[in-house]
Amino acid sequence: MARLAMVSNGTIAALYDGNFYIRSIYYPMLDQHHNHSVNGVFKIGLWKDGQMIWLENVDKSIEMDNLIARAIFGLSDATVELTSLASQTRPAIITKVSIRGEGLFRFIQYNDFRLNNSELGDTALYDPHLDAVIHYKGSTWFAVTSSHKLYEYTTGRRDQGGVLKDCQDGTLDKNPIAQGSADSAISIAAKDFYLYIVAGKSYNDLVESVKDLRTEPGEHFERDSKYWSILTETFKDAKILKQSIAVLLGHMGNSGEVPASLDTSILKFNLDTYAYTWPRDAVHVAIALDSMGYWSFTRRFYEKLFTELMTPEGYLYQKYNADGTFGSTWHPWTSETEISKNIQEDEIALAVYGFWYHVVRSNDYFLLREVYENLERAADFMASFINEKLSLPLMSYDLWEERLGVHVYTVAALYAAMKSAADIARRLGVWSKEDKWRRLAKVFQNGFREHMFNKDGGYFYRMITIDKEKVVNVDKTVDSSTLAAGLFGLVEPSDPMFDSSVKVVKDKLWVNSVGGLARYENDYYQRINANYAGITGNPWIITTLWLAQAYILQGNPNAAKQLLSWVNSIASPTGMLPEQVSPFGSTPLSVMPLAWSHAEYVKTHVTLNGGSFMPPT
Repeated sequence: MARLAMVSNGTIAALYDGNFYIRSIYYPMLDQHHNHSVNGVFKIGLWKDGQMIWLENVDKSIEMDNLIARAIFGLSDATVELTSLASQTRPAIITKVSIRGEGLFRFIQYNDFRLNNSELGDTALYDPHLDAVIHYKGSTWFAVTSSHKLYEYTTGRRDQGGVLKDCQDGTLDKNPIAQGSADSAISIAAKDFYLYIVAGKSYNDLVESVKDLRTEPGEHFERDSKYWSILTETFKDAKILKQSIAVLLGHMGNSGEVPASLDTSILKFNLDTYAYTWPRDAVHVAIALDSMGYWSFTRRFYEKLFTELMTPEGYLYQKYNADGTFGSTWHPWTSETEISKNIQEDEIALAVYGFWYHVVRSNDYFLLREVYENLERAADFMASFINEKLSLPLMSYDLWEERLGVHVYTVAALYAAMKSAADIARRLGVWSKEDKWRRLAKVFQNGFREHMFNKDGGYFYRMITIDKEKVVNVDKTVDSSTLAAGLFGLVEPSDPMFDSSVKVVKDKLWVNSVGGLARYENDYYQRINANYAGITGNPWIITTLWLAQAYILQGNPNAAKQLLSWVNSIASPTGMLPEQVSPFGSTPLSVMPLAWSHAEYVKTHVTLNGGSFMPPT
C-alpha cells in the first residue's frame, strides 16, 4: 500500500499508509538498519458501545500539512480526528486524538515493533511505574503511552496472533510481558488525549522523555505544531512546493544522512530498500533545500560527505548506511581495471558541484575551510581518472546504476564539478588548482562534443565504451539523462545539438497514455503485469522535470508549466511524489515519497522563477 504521510524530526521518523497505519518507524538514524517495523503494521481501532472496528474498515481522509499528518474518519454518529507529528525536542511521535460523539469509547493502538530491523529477541512489557507498554532490545527502547491513564494493555507473540485477536472485543487481557517475536496493544478510554510513541537508548531515556511530554501536553503539542508550520509558511499558497520542501526536510537525518526514500514497500524487489544515502540523490536534495534558504539543514550532510564518506583517494562508493559504512551494492569489484572503476563517478562530481552551490548560497566559509583538502582530493581524483587521448573520463557506472561506460550524465556532472572546483580555488587563492581544474572542464567539453553526439540521429549517445586508445562502442538508446548536457552547462541551451536532443528525447520517451517521460527506451524497471505495446517505460517524475527545466533554459516556460501541472496531477492528495507512475492509470509505482522527485520539483520551481543552477562561468 502506498505511503501517504510522514512525520520526522531527523532522529525519529514514521511513514503512514492509506489507513493511517504506521508502516515504518526509524530511530535514531534514518536508514533501513534503524527501521524498527520492517513489514510491520501499527493498527488503530476504535471501540464504541460494544462494537470494535479497525481504521481499515471505515472511510477516512488523510491530509498532510508540512510534516504534520492528519486523519479524519467517522464511526456511526462519531467523528474521530488524529493529528500526528514528531516532537521538535524529543525522539517522540505525538498523536492528538479528538473524538466527538455520544457513547462509550476506547481507542486501541496495536504496536508492531521489529526492533533493530528484526523480529527476533524482542521484549514487550507493561511498566506500571510509567503506565506504558515498553518494547526493547539492546540499546533500542520504545514506550507507547498516553497523556491519559491507560485503560488496558496486553503483550504477546506476534507469530501466534494472540494480541490482534485480543483486540477484537475491545477488552485487552493485560498479559504483562512477552519475548521473542513480541507485539502489544494499549487502550485509552477517553475522548481527548495525546498518544505517545517515545524512543530512547535506555529505560531512563524513556522515563525522562515521557515525563517531559506529560507536563503541559497541550502546550507541548501546540509548540511543535507551530514549529513545523512555520518552516514552510512562506510557501503556503503552493501546496506541492510546500510539501516538497517539508518532505526533503523530513529526510535530513540529524547525523548527516539523507535517505533516498523511507518507503519500504520496495522490499519485494531484491529484498532491499531505498533507505540508504546515495550521494547523488542526497546532493540533489541538498541543492534544492539550499536554493530555498534551508542551508542550515544541509550543512551536516556536506560535512559528513567530505569527512566521513569520501575515501582517502577522493572518490565515493555507490551508497552508504547512516553510520557511514558501505551500503549494499551490485557493482562487481571485478569492474576495476586500468580503464574502469566500480563506482559512479557522477556522484563524486555532484558532491563537488553541490558543495560549491552550498557555499555560494550560504557563505559557509567555515565549513569550506574544514573540508577543502578533501574536496581538493576529490577534484584531483576526477582529474586523474581520465583518458587523455579521448579527453573523456574513464569508465564507471551510470546514474541508473546499470551500465559500465562513459555516460553523458557523468561527463556533464564532471564539467560542472571542474568549473565549481576552479571557482572554489579562485575564492581561496589556490591559483594553480584553479587553472588546472578550469582547463580540465574545457577538456571534458571538447571530448564530449567530439565523441558523444549521434550526428545521424540528432541526439546524444547514452554512453560510449572505450579502451586505451579509442571508442569501441556507442549506445544509441535515447535516454532522458542526456538532458544533463544542457542542465549542467556542458552545452549551451541554444546549441543545435542540445535542441535536437531535447526534441528526440521528448518524441521517443513521452508516454502518451498518461503523460510523463520515461527514463529511456525499453525501460523494464518496475513494469507491472500489463501490455506495454507502444509504451517504452513507466513515466518518472525526475525525468519529466528535467524536460521542464530544459524547456525553461530554451525560453519556453509555458511548456515547462504544463509539465509541472502534470506532476501536480499525479501527486498524492497529501502532496507526496513517487519515483514513477503506472502508464495504465498514473498510480504510484516503486517508492513514495522519493526525495529526488521532490528535489527536482523544487529546482524546477526555482528555475521557472529566474533562479539558476548553472556552474560558474
